[in-house]
Amino acid sequence: MIIVRSPLRVSFFGGGTDHPAWLNRGEPGAVLSTTIDKYVYVQMRRLPAVFDFNYRVAWGMLEEVQSINEIQHPVVREVLKHYAAEEETGWEVIYNADLPSKSGLGSSSAFTVSLLHAYFGNKERLSSKQALAKEAVFVEQQLLKETVGYQDQIAAAHGGFNRIDFEADGEYHIRPVQISASRRNELESSMMMFFTGFTRLADEVEKKKVAKFGDRTAELRSIYDMVDEGERILSDAGRPVSDFGELLHHAWMAKRSLDASVSNPMIDERYEGAMRAGALGGKLLGAGGGGFLLMYVPPAKRAAVIEAMKGMTYVPLRMERGGSQVVLYNP
Repeated sequence: MIIVRSPLRVSFFGGGTDHPAWLNRGEPGAVLSTTIDKYVYVQMRRLPAVFDFNYRVAWGMLEEVQSINEIQHPVVREVLKHYAAEEETGWEVIYNADLPSKSGLGSSSAFTVSLLHAYFGNKERLSSKQALAKEAVFVEQQLLKETVGYQDQIAAAHGGFNRIDFEADGEYHIRPVQISASRRNELESSMMMFFTGFTRLADEVEKKKVAKFGDRTAELRSIYDMVDEGERILSDAGRPVSDFGELLHHAWMAKRSLDASVSNPMIDERYEGAMRAGALGGKLLGAGGGGFLLMYVPPAKRAAVIEAMKGMTYVPLRMERGGSQVVLYNP
């Protein structure tokens, strides 16, 4: 049996510029993001032949089926079809997570990375973080044909607070953000995350945004430039970390301009309420349309913002550095 955990991520700046449709236009792409101390867990083992089914998959439902093609979970089905179709033995896959899926934290990619990590582990093949990231991209973009970029898979595999630069051929360069411990602590203590109460299908939102890339060149270039600015703010000890929060507000305004489906009146109302209560900026995480709302809030204003966001669940978070990790290894 193998148990793997992979972290969820918070993307601050650059989202959208990591998509192949943008990079293939010859444009540069980069994100500034961090993984957080909330995880997706995958337990995987070979299934003994004593059962009257060959595959058991436990996620939002329990599947017990004879063949791979009968599996309803798309990632499990396609991963097993591609990597394990010739094997005689069946598999059991059990999924758990600290936070809801489809909520803007890269949980789908964290699951894909975890599943691949667990499968390769059961084959006594411990893969590098780069190999896991690239295999996860292959699964999501090529096998599942999803409208996704590169950032989520890389973040889940590597972990940490990083700047990630992307190339059109799928190559990437990852560089940890250089920041003092005191400034890192100030940034962490100013981040507040609230669950809007509803999830969304990221692929549907992404398709609408990608379809308008040709008309949103200026906006996406501005989003890319914010990666540089965000990194400069944090690395310059002479600038207040609060500038980072204010830049988040500009990033959210730019993201909202990409497509109307990114936000909705309820989210806009809550965001504006948090700003009136003392938040300096924030953004809806992930593709948009629902999920988690991240706000940058000076510590003295936290109570007021929590009051303004009453009805939404506040989820404390810290940054993490480990990336995808094997918790139990007994192949």
